Amino acid sequence: MSLKPCYKVVTPREDLREGKPLDASEFAIHLDQVREGSAPADYQKPERFFERTYLTKNLTALAAEVIRRLSGERTETNAIFNLATQFGGGKTHALTLLYHLAKHGPAADKWTGVSQLLSRAGVGGVPKAEAAVFVGTEFDSISGRGGKDGTPLRKTPWGEIAFQLGGEHSFGVVADHDKKGEAPGGEVIRQFLPQDKPSLILMDELMNYVSRNRRSGLGAQLYNFLHNLSEVARIVDSVVLVVSIQASEM
Repeated sequence: MSLKPCYKVVTPREDLREGKPLDASEFAIHLDQVREGSAPADYQKPERFFERTYLTKNLTALAAEVIRRLSGERTETNAIFNLATQFGGGKTHALTLLYHLAKHGPAADKWTGVSQLLSRAGVGGVPKAEAAVFVGTEFDSISGRGGKDGTPLRKTPWGEIAFQLGGEHSFGVVADHDKKGEAPGGEVIRQFLPQDKPSLILMDELMNYVSRNRRSGLGAQLYNFLHNLSEVARIVDSVVLVVSIQASEM
């Protein structure tokens, strides 16, 4: 029996079929752009993103654990994940996958590969969650974010995360902490978390933010905030914190 040509067994993507050159910049995901809706279609449209994402063993394990935890399950799962790989190791790709799952909830059940994730997680469907994104290379604590667009001015990571999770109401809980540049304690953090939905908090490129904000003291306060937030996530059901940092010898 003769073998079929590879292009008849697996249909190449349109860029290969049409001989379009690949733009290397398209492989660099910006999580803030995904959140804002300005990322390239392959990353912005979740159906396309999942069609073109190979679910490795580690990525499957991570996504399944997060789905399980957001579903309220506390056994065989964690509330805190620290992703540390070299540049280009897929950290932001993993965060983008989790963001799409959380934001779309049950609508994600029909995407490519999600049934595999649900089977691994042992749950019936993807829970819809509030998701907050903080990217250290993008957020500037001097100019802040908002203030001129009808939203409150946010100048700290905790102010921005609170606002994304619960709008002005949640930001109001940490407004003084944001103004003074002081990290909120666990009791305050629990108050700004949504009470009726799971919460997914994604933090990327943190070392850049820490390095830029050492003199102001916000770098050290970020460590305090992460510590307090981690303790809350361990205790409160349906809260997941995922942090990525670039691995180095130090």
